[in-house]
Parts: sequence; C-alpha cells; structure tokens
Amino acid sequence: MWRLLLALAGTTLLAGWPQTVPERTQLKRTSTVAEVRAFMEALRKQAPGLEPYQPKGAPRVTESGKPLLAWRLKGTGKDPIRVYVNANIHAGEVEGKEAIQQIVRELLQGKHPLLRRNLDLVVMPAYNADGTDALDPAIRPWQPNPTESGVGRRENALGLDLNRDLMKAAAPNTRWLLAMLQDFDPAAVLDLHTTDGSTHGFHLTHGPACTLGADEGLLAFNRKMLVEVRERLKAEGMPTYDYGNFVPYKPTSEKPPTAWETYDAHPRLLTNYPALRNRLAVLSESYVYRAWPDRISDTRRFVLACLTWMAEHRSEIRAQIHEAQARWTDGWNRGPVTLPLSAKLKEVERAAFDWVDPIRDEKGRVVGEKSRTHLILPSFVGFEGRDFVSVPAGYLVDPAYAATVRPLLEAHGLKVLEGLARPRTLPLLRFEETGRKLSPSAYQGVFTLELQGAWKAGATPKPMELPWTPADLDRALYVPLDQPLGRLAFYLLDPRSTDSLSFWGLFHTVLLRGNGMWGEPPRFPILAVGQGDAGLVTTQPSPAPLAQE
Repeated sequence: MWRLLLALAGTTLLAGWPQTVPERTQLKRTSTVAEVRAFMEALRKQAPGLEPYQPKGAPRVTESGKPLLAWRLKGTGKDPIRVYVNANIHAGEVEGKEAIQQIVRELLQGKHPLLRRNLDLVVMPAYNADGTDALDPAIRPWQPNPTESGVGRRENALGLDLNRDLMKAAAPNTRWLLAMLQDFDPAAVLDLHTTDGSTHGFHLTHGPACTLGADEGLLAFNRKMLVEVRERLKAEGMPTYDYGNFVPYKPTSEKPPTAWETYDAHPRLLTNYPALRNRLAVLSESYVYRAWPDRISDTRRFVLACLTWMAEHRSEIRAQIHEAQARWTDGWNRGPVTLPLSAKLKEVERAAFDWVDPIRDEKGRVVGEKSRTHLILPSFVGFEGRDFVSVPAGYLVDPAYAATVRPLLEAHGLKVLEGLARPRTLPLLRFEETGRKLSPSAYQGVFTLELQGAWKAGATPKPMELPWTPADLDRALYVPLDQPLGRLAFYLLDPRSTDSLSFWGLFHTVLLRGNGMWGEPPRFPILAVGQGDAGLVTTQPSPAPLAQE
C-alpha cells in the first residue's frame, strides 16, 4: 500500500517537484547530506524564496569536513515570527530529516498559506552531518528502518552526543547552533527525534523546555502551547503526550507501570537550552515501534501543528518572551536574585496511558501485542527547583584561562568584560569547597567534577596558594550577571552547577591534583563579586510581582 501511494504521489502531487529520497526509492533509503542538499537546491530552482543560510562567524564544516547546511524561508507577510527547526541531531532518528524536507516543499507549493505568511523559518535537516552519512542497516535494529540504507549513527565522528553538548560547545555543530541563536534569534526551537524506550499507545511524544533555573512563566507558557497542540491533534485522531517513560523502565505483568516520568532538566540538552535565553523550545519524539513511513508522517503532522499554533499566536509569544526578559531585569532591581542548583521531578497531572506488553522478533522490533492495558497514572512531566542560592553580581575568571574561556562565553552570546570593569564597591568572594565528586568513568569524553561549597568573603587561602594580585584582578575576565543572558552565565560559571565549565573539565588542571603534579597549590580559577551565600534554600522564595509599566 505504501509503495502504491508513493508511486501515485510521484506521478500526481509531486509532478514537477523534487522527491525526497524515501519517496523516490519506495522507502528503501534515507537521505545523505549530499542528497538533502540536492533536494533543497532543486526546490530553490522550482520556486523562489528558499535560500541557503549560514550564521555570521559560524563553522561551515564538522571535524571530519562534512558541510553544515541550513536553509531559510522568509515569511511573505508583515512581521513573521522566527522559528528554527533542527533534525537528525541523533542520526539514527531520521524521521525529522525527511519530514522537514517535505514541509519546506509544501510551503513552497502554497499548501500552508498561514505559515508561509507568518513564519520566518530556518531549517537544518542533517544537523549531525557525520552521523547522517554513516548509514548502516545494523544500527537501531529494533525500529523498522529503510531496508537498503539503514540509518545513521547517534554520535558524531568524535563520539560525542551532540544533544549533550550545548553548554560545553565542544563540537563545530554546536558552535554553529550558538551562532544561529545570536544571528537569527528565533523565538522558538524545534528539535526532532525518535524514542528509544517504553511501549506506549501514543503515535508521538513531545516536550517543552523544562530547564533548571529558567523563567517559570515562560516555561508554563511553553507547556500550555504543547497541551493545546496535543488536544488539536487528538481531535484529529493522532494521540500524543509528553515525552517520557514508564516507571519501572521495563514493566512486566508482575511489575506493571506505576508512573510516567519525563527527561532531565539540564540545559546541556537542545530542547532545554533555549529557555535560559528566554526562548521557547519543542521536543518531538516519534514512536520508535511504528512503521518507518508512519514515523515520517507523524513527525510531519506534529511539526505542522506546532508551526500553525505559533503562527496563530505570534503576538502572544513575543509578549511572553518580553515579559520573561523584563522579570529578570526587574529581579535585579528588587534583589537579591536567587537560582536553583538542582531540580526535582514533580507530578503535573494524572493522565491516561496504554501500556503495551509487546511481542518482539529476534531484532527487538515489536511485531504484536500480548496485551494492552489502560492505566491512569501520576505523570511527572515537570520540575521544581531545589537548593536555591543567591546570585552574585558577577564572576571573575583567572586571566590564565582567558584564551580558552572567553571565546566559549562569547559563543554563547554573553557580555564579557575586563576585570577593570568590576564594581569596586562590592567584595571579592572565594569559593569555599565542602565536597566534590569526580565521575568514575568518562561522560562525553570528560571525567566530570561536581563541587559543593559556598562563596565567602574573607575566606582563608591555602598555604602557599598562588595569590590574586591587583594586576591579576584587572586582567581577569569579568562576566556580570545582570545582563539579558545572566541565567545562562550563572550555570556556565558557578562551580556548583552540573553543567558548568568546572563540571565539564575546563579547569581540571588546577582543580584535580594527583601523582606527578608537584609544587605549591594553584588558586581556584573563579572569584565571585558581590554578597556571599546565605546558605542553601530548599524551595524557591516567593517572587515579588513584576512592576507595572
């Protein structure tokens, strides 16, 4: 049936228009980077409006020389809202790559006039270019795949998971994305995936940003958007829900599901990172066990539903973003500003789920059902902050690290000043460490370091520790936190953050001392400027209302 439909599409609906690789190979193959480029360039010849897009100052290739390719389709109406769509960050999850090519073609064909008028789109179908071209039928055998090509690799050529790289920005792909966020400045980011886990009854699961320390009002609006998209798709016969997995992770008839839990709150994830910039984000996860053409179709329908909602609510989106930015600025006027160092899952609602007890073949693919059980379960699809601390006025970074740290901070869009610009009326604070945990194995190529402690004025340095001279202080990097991206600066620079530069190993040479490292102790590479910590607060202080203009 699918082959017949594709053949009909090729002779009627797509007459004169380029076909995607699955369409012209009867679903036997998925696209390579070169084939994505050829398809998009063919669209450019067919209709005006689509143009290649490259952010200012961004890398153009990956470590292995694969091109980083994106295209922009500007809205034809007045003041369209900007949206970025990212696909194939995990290149074994190829549905988004194919669906977004179809959507761009449909927009150029005039099939979605509301979107064509009111959206300014940048799309990157093959974000993980290295993984995209590393096709192998043996990869992800548990999902129905294109039989001839198979799918690509999850990681890049260096073995990095690009969806864990947003804070440390080790890959050219990530630095491309950070440059795009500054240059194009989208109001919303969509990231397209395929699930790995639970056997549930949804065609697709999705998620808003659920980011540690982001603006709570904007996070709530982000969730509201997806709830409304979910209800619209449900009315059209497509069941969706928040991304997550059953608890226990692999339920059995003896141990059936007792809850549903979503993913974590770290900003290292692409769906979470935009919220620290006061922007919206959407995670799309097609259901891994559905047929290959169904996964493409489901992703296409979901993305179109999200884009339609954004086009219809663009004024409200802009207002919510403005209010989130205003709340951050107003918080500094009221003071003190506090942010959480950790987050805990919270129950958002009780929801209906179908738990499928599957029959699998020798490759792990679901080929039938032993049973399907309807359950009402607590749904833990949100987070609440924990361990709130006072945010200092800013941080000073040791000038010895300036050449390494400054380009990274500026790639994130942060304002970085010289130490001479620090406020001289505020005290300098040393980090007083009370505990640490070094990971026993490498994560993303790094032995990560979790630190506990507090910022203290007048803390005693270690005997013979390298002192901070006035010249050192003046040459240090000063990063104020009362800037628009101050939340992001906090989680990058506070050493207690589990997505900080300290966590990701940028200061390991001074923070980790072992055999063969002789000599006097180095100094801690970061100082804080401002008031010292008053101690951890387990729940969020009640915020004062935003001042009315």
